[in-house]
Amino acid sequence: MSSTLSPDIQSLFGSALSEYEKRTGTSLTDNELSSRLRSCDSADSVIAVLQDQAQAFRKYRGDRGRVMIRLNQAVNALYTLSTSPVLVGGIGIPFPPATAIFAGIGTLLSAIKDVSASYDALVELFELIENFLRRLDIYTKVESTTAMTEIVVKILVELLATLALATQQVKQGRLSGFILRVNASFFAH
Repeated sequence: MSSTLSPDIQSLFGSALSEYEKRTGTSLTDNELSSRLRSCDSADSVIAVLQDQAQAFRKYRGDRGRVMIRLNQAVNALYTLSTSPVLVGGIGIPFPPATAIFAGIGTLLSAIKDVSASYDALVELFELIENFLRRLDIYTKVESTTAMTEIVVKILVELLATLALATQQVKQGRLSGFILRVNASFFAH
């Protein structure tokens, strides 16, 4: 496998990061959360960073609440995918897709102000993400090629776009309706 992605894929990922920032007002590459996530070396260390962002949920329902359980499962699924041969090894992107998605999840958690109104919708979103990533893991079982890496990165770009839209909806107080639309379209396939 080539050690770098094509310039088109690098550009696509760069555009996805720019679009995320435009929609949410948050840069995923230049903030304390992203810096902390880049230094993580395990799914548990990623979860610890994201749990800091989810303090309100931890206070609301504790570490064994459904949001925290689903968050842990989604992070483990993405971390497993990010360490697969399809995405490992200098893919030529200075800010890895998985780290961007982890930062997007952290940003979403930070944006939620009304914990009780958002709780069930967030549980459902994390469940959808986890199920989607587990299905995506099938791609990591095939021979690692540049084409396969590009497909997985394109899919992760779409997941990042979904997180941007969810964060935007949270800021507008409409997360529940958004989750219903996501469930009916994007992840149901």
